[in-house]
Amino acid sequence: MQESILIGSEELCQEGATFLSLLDDDWNNLVSQIGTCTLKADQNLPPYQALIKSVIYQQLHPKAANTILGKFLKLFNGSFPTANNIFEKKDQLKKCGLSKNKCLSILDIALYEKNQLIPSYVNLIGMQNEYIIEKLTAIKGIGKWTAEMFLIFHLGRIDIMPNSDLALRNRYRILKSLEGNISPKDLAKVAELWSPFRSIAAWYLWKAT
Repeated sequence: MQESILIGSEELCQEGATFLSLLDDDWNNLVSQIGTCTLKADQNLPPYQALIKSVIYQQLHPKAANTILGKFLKLFNGSFPTANNIFEKKDQLKKCGLSKNKCLSILDIALYEKNQLIPSYVNLIGMQNEYIIEKLTAIKGIGKWTAEMFLIFHLGRIDIMPNSDLALRNRYRILKSLEGNISPKDLAKVAELWSPFRSIAAWYLWKAT
């Protein structure tokens, strides 16, 4: 099983959905309820830009994040800025609605980009998941969860389980009718049974109501 790409891979998504539906009745019901898995990797933004967008969206409702992203782009005449553009307007970033920490994170991402330390998608394809996480989390404000989102939604890695994600833990608890909280360690342990399709399992849990 390759670690790399989900783009356009309907067969792989179907394989994952079938695998999960055969685990037990709860998973079968969830997969049947949600239907076809449409998880795909979005590589319209280069890694540098995708990381900045991820930082902007951290811990925000999508509507609020979209507003801030719009203001951020407007600051640069509607286009995604280069690293040098960001440095030139670093004192204006906060006016977009960004917190101090997010401003610092964006500046650090820009510094990594300027120093050519953020690999391209072509180079990332051959890298192992843990190595990519290690490289990305060295950047200020990029934690493991953000790196895992990048692996799933931009690189299309099919076997990632963001076990610190509160929504995933809550929805798994509801799926299995469990009492009490599910810890990240608990979810990581049970998710071993969902390998090699943990990203697809996460997608179905996120879609659960």
